[in-house]
Amino acid sequence: MLLNETIYKLKQLKLSGFAEALDEQQRIQSFQEMSFEERLGLLVDREFSKRKSNKIKRLISQAKFQNSEACVENINYHSERHLKKQQILELASCQYIHHARNVVILGATGAGKSYLGQALGQAACRLGIATRYVQLADMLDELTLAKERSLEAFTKLKRFYSNVRLLIIDEWLIFKINEEDCQNLLQIIDRRSRKHSTIIISQFRPDEWISQIPIQVAAEAITDRLISQAYEIVIESKESMRKQNY
Repeated sequence: MLLNETIYKLKQLKLSGFAEALDEQQRIQSFQEMSFEERLGLLVDREFSKRKSNKIKRLISQAKFQNSEACVENINYHSERHLKKQQILELASCQYIHHARNVVILGATGAGKSYLGQALGQAACRLGIATRYVQLADMLDELTLAKERSLEAFTKLKRFYSNVRLLIIDEWLIFKINEEDCQNLLQIIDRRSRKHSTIIISQFRPDEWISQIPIQVAAEAITDRLISQAYEIVIESKESMRKQNY
């Protein structure tokens, strides 16, 4: 009866991992031969592991990946893609995020750019780093709709995109944007510069981005802030990686 009450209280305190491990220890005889300190250590380890696992799941959900299965371990390194495995593994360690550096992923349609970007995002989530994946058109639409709702909603959304530790923007400038979108984008990119990391995924090289932005000064400022000291990955592929999902 006392054990049941203890387990109930642990669950009320949101220590479900601790409670599950305690119940196991009572049912399995081998645990009875261990010291109090050893058993306590195992209980704490279970709770710690469960919280860490739950946090990772939460971060992955909040990141809104299109492909939640994308992971660095499954990246295809076929020679014709010219991917540098060591570079990818170094980026997967997320040191670039701690130094607030950016990553630019370039390649033709179907080259596997989005998969790689989301795989790096997954790696960040595993290390407890808040991440958001979004296509540029969707982000700009979100900002427009938020502004129509209220100034508060608009300001809150801009603050979110400015401050999330890793922002992954896919389908970057595949179409021309208008002046209002340009101003919003400049504010977000400027606020992120040297503070947080951004991964840009694009079919076009940086020197081609400028023609898609209507305000010349803003175009140059946005491009400079994104590519300055950024890691660049160019994926080459004769066959669409979508057929193989990586």
